[in-house]
Amino acid sequence: MKETSWHRVRHSVRQGSNCGVRPAGTSRRPWLAAIPLALLLCAFAPSDARGQDNLVDRVVAIVGDSVVLLSDIVQEEAQMEAQGGVLPPEGTPQRDSIRRGIIDGIVRVQIILQAAARDTLLEVEEEQVEETLNSVMAQLEASFPNRAELERALATQGMTMQSLREMRREQIRQQQLFRLYVQTNIGQGAVEVTEDEMRAFFEAGRAGREQRPATVTFKQVLMRVLPSDSGRAVARSRAEEILQRAREGEDFAELASAYSQDPGSAAAGGDLPWFRRGQGMATEFEAATFALPEGAISEVVETEFGFHVIQVERIRGAERKARHILIRPVTDYTDITRARELAQEIAERAGSEDFQTLIDEYHDPEAPDSFTVATREVAQQFPPAYLAALSQREVGEIVGPVEFALQEQDHFAIIRIVEVREAGDYTFEDREESIRAWLIDDKRVESLVEGLRAKTYVEIKGF
Repeated sequence: MKETSWHRVRHSVRQGSNCGVRPAGTSRRPWLAAIPLALLLCAFAPSDARGQDNLVDRVVAIVGDSVVLLSDIVQEEAQMEAQGGVLPPEGTPQRDSIRRGIIDGIVRVQIILQAAARDTLLEVEEEQVEETLNSVMAQLEASFPNRAELERALATQGMTMQSLREMRREQIRQQQLFRLYVQTNIGQGAVEVTEDEMRAFFEAGRAGREQRPATVTFKQVLMRVLPSDSGRAVARSRAEEILQRAREGEDFAELASAYSQDPGSAAAGGDLPWFRRGQGMATEFEAATFALPEGAISEVVETEFGFHVIQVERIRGAERKARHILIRPVTDYTDITRARELAQEIAERAGSEDFQTLIDEYHDPEAPDSFTVATREVAQQFPPAYLAALSQREVGEIVGPVEFALQEQDHFAIIRIVEVREAGDYTFEDREESIRAWLIDDKRVESLVEGLRAKTYVEIKGF
């Protein structure tokens, strides 16, 4: 179906949500796997029957102090069709099953949201709300030829840019509140998922599943160009000077803006998003940050990226809000030449030696050594040099050394092609692990909802 302007607006408003609807017999699972944000939008999208002149709206369910309207259900069905779904005819058991699934999803989301609203310890980060909102609005504008076209599309729905922005802001706040509540209250105990359950889920979704894209699987030995000892010493000395200035009272954010070499945070005064342990920070950086009290400044901390000075601004339970200043050691021509020669030697050895042994000996331990990636997405997920390196290759072929810059550091990669697959249908084995994780999350959240449901008035009136 050709995407109209309205479809793009609706997608922004509801972010392609499907309220957890699944084929008949599977509507209950996995309605909240991986805590998707899309589900939440069903409960907060406006009840709008425009374009549905024959619709007589009515209440189809009551959840605590909220109601679910028939127009909510019809809107969701229209969204499914706009995304290419084919719905069974009105009045058939199959269509009724889909509608029950939609109602069930909205009810469950509302149960959690109402519990979250009662939890006075949950605090939504307004800065993150605005950051997400700006990103969503920018994506929407980019999908139209110009702003005037977007405003005309909104006007047909009785909306303006400002009203859409305010609505999306509230939705995003509720999304974050939803996530916080689930993350705080979901159980982490062992959950059993049987192969029969996984296969049933796989088969139930087969008809609506997209085709598996062509993929390439490869292993790599990835090496960063390391600075010399003298280069590291110069960088550490510079970081020590900045640390001293910060401890003498100079504004940390201003120092970060002036001197930090982290392209992702320098312009924002070294500001980092809230983070927890195990969320991708370098091990040394994480250890130093979580050892500091609120307001304190660290010693100079060395990581794979260089030398950091860290200031912990706020502590919220298991989360930290911090700023940092990064000073990178400079690598020169001699360092690059030394790394290139080693990479060439490894590539030659890879023709006759066990590749995993070479990975164990030379690969950067902070980086993944194995990937399966859709061929069409290589250019989006990897540095440009990988596109040529992975195109038109044979299984077992050794490629490289591939030279590229990543995060302003020079790297070399030696690649071994493991598998090349043409496009086709997904197999159960392709999806087995993701289905297992999906169903485990679903069962954990299901348990949380069932406990809350016992304390919440719920009445399903039908449609």
